Amino acid sequence: MDYQICDLSPSDVGAAVQLLESLRGISDSAPMEIAQFITDVNDGAVVIVALAKGSLVGLVSARVAGDRAWTQLVAIAPDWRRRGIGSALARGIESRLLHLGVRKISALLGPGEVGEQALLNRGFTPTVGMVLYEKSLSIEPGDVRTIDKWGGQILDGELWDQAAGMEREKSLLDQRIVAPLSDPNLAAQIGLRPPATALLFGPPGTGKTTFARALAGRLGWPFVELLPSKLASGEGTLANELREALIELGKLDHVVIFIDEFDEIAPAREFRPSSAGVVNELLKSIPEFRRRPGRLLICATNFVESIDPAVLRPGRFDLLIGIGPPDQTALTALWQQAVAPMNKESDVDPAQLAAESHGFTPGDVDLAAQRAAAAAFSRSCADGSTALVMVEDLQTATRRTRASITPTMLEAFTDEVSRFERV
Repeated sequence: MDYQICDLSPSDVGAAVQLLESLRGISDSAPMEIAQFITDVNDGAVVIVALAKGSLVGLVSARVAGDRAWTQLVAIAPDWRRRGIGSALARGIESRLLHLGVRKISALLGPGEVGEQALLNRGFTPTVGMVLYEKSLSIEPGDVRTIDKWGGQILDGELWDQAAGMEREKSLLDQRIVAPLSDPNLAAQIGLRPPATALLFGPPGTGKTTFARALAGRLGWPFVELLPSKLASGEGTLANELREALIELGKLDHVVIFIDEFDEIAPAREFRPSSAGVVNELLKSIPEFRRRPGRLLICATNFVESIDPAVLRPGRFDLLIGIGPPDQTALTALWQQAVAPMNKESDVDPAQLAAESHGFTPGDVDLAAQRAAAAAFSRSCADGSTALVMVEDLQTATRRTRASITPTMLEAFTDEVSRFERV
């Protein structure tokens, strides 16, 4: 992405006016007087802009009235169209309006005007004639306040597509978690209970947190990560703070709660007696959390063996899913994604790089790719040559990067999958 989406700042108003002035007379741009735009800004209209290379290249504005909002203007510089800016602006203004208590967004555009496809991409529904685009936001204002209190986020479904490779894991998560939660009526017809709890386990760096976030985005549910360190820093004990969080967040219509490093919260009591209070609280809270549909608790750990066995029993965790290191197919996809934005030699082969990256995690691939880009950058700065990432840069960077997953770790993970995985 070569642009960023942010709120309009006072220093950007002049650039916004220049953009609107440049679009005068262009048939596919929304007709709006610049004076009206300035008045709306002064009256508190919500304006989201796209900035690229120091220039303002797109904007969308909306007026808020109670729980309704009207998108009044979508403007994108002609040279920057068809690059996803419209959808990104729509996503940005949805997020801002959601936190202002808006429940429905409307946009009035003429057929073929800039922004039409972006609204369709974001799920707005057109009426007939002079097309009125509307979208009902899925979260009540009171729920937004609860989500904000616990540091939650509304994530985008595109996160799922960005998880390159890992097709076994994606297929398993899609079939066992996303599908039944997305269609609970069909699940009920055949007696399938949608999962309410899942534990992701595997070596460090294999993408457990990424998958948890992607699941929330794919479901369209708020994502709240409960950090053990933050819970423990409150006025109460860790057990009390955890109980309060699960009770309060459990009242939401839909939510994905994520707890990383779960082994730190629920270690085996026989080896760490001081954890008994928290483990006992979990043994009571998790069944209660599971009683109401539409909520999902995902926990992640690098050390599944160290978790108290009572917590892992059926009836507390529905699914135990191993998230292993990327295989060759996944590594190829990760390398394809990593080198895609590079100005590189034509014979760069992601499959060959994958073959030289055994044991790499997604983070390792990204690190190696950035090392190669840094080498090309330094060379260009030093001798004025064309900025070009060469095959040798990538190979050298790959050799320099130590694989996070050792053969011993992979063997241990394979054993854990055979002993613990439950899907």
